[in-house]
Amino acid sequence: MADLRKFKSQRDIQMGLIACLKNKRFNEVTVNDICTQALVGRSTFYHHYADKYALLEEMVTQRVDVFDRLLDQRVAGITEDQPLLVLYRQLEGDAGAITCLLQIHEKDGDLSDRYLNSLARHARTLFPKVTLAIPQGFALELYSTTALTAISWALRHGEPEAISHFMNQLMKLVLNTEA
Repeated sequence: MADLRKFKSQRDIQMGLIACLKNKRFNEVTVNDICTQALVGRSTFYHHYADKYALLEEMVTQRVDVFDRLLDQRVAGITEDQPLLVLYRQLEGDAGAITCLLQIHEKDGDLSDRYLNSLARHARTLFPKVTLAIPQGFALELYSTTALTAISWALRHGEPEAISHFMNQLMKLVLNTEA
């Protein structure tokens, strides 16, 4: 029973932060604001988190863990446009929180930076061993930033099929730039 209460309190507090971020920037949000939105007392908040930065860090870490697991689950039998589409479909249930958190750039709570690092790390293992006219580091950064843009845009606006197809075509162009 205690674990269920803990889970519900943490969920409510996290949802409270997301609700606050719809009207204020992170640096303007107070613990009181979060508690009011979450319908919890300050003592409950501080029982779970040291401060709003610890809350943010936990929320970002949770989403990066899910993101990394989804990237690791990419299977070889997936058709060309599907990897990004599958990733999007798995993330769309948490789209509101993800899009809010992508706007925050705090030292230990930067979801955008952590997603970029994950995308680059996973792309490094997926890129074929080809000679490119551009440095591999540039190709990795280009892929990571455009993939993150595609994911975040699709989470905010939809049309993941068209975006996934475009990204696949873009990466084919990049990888076919042999010297």
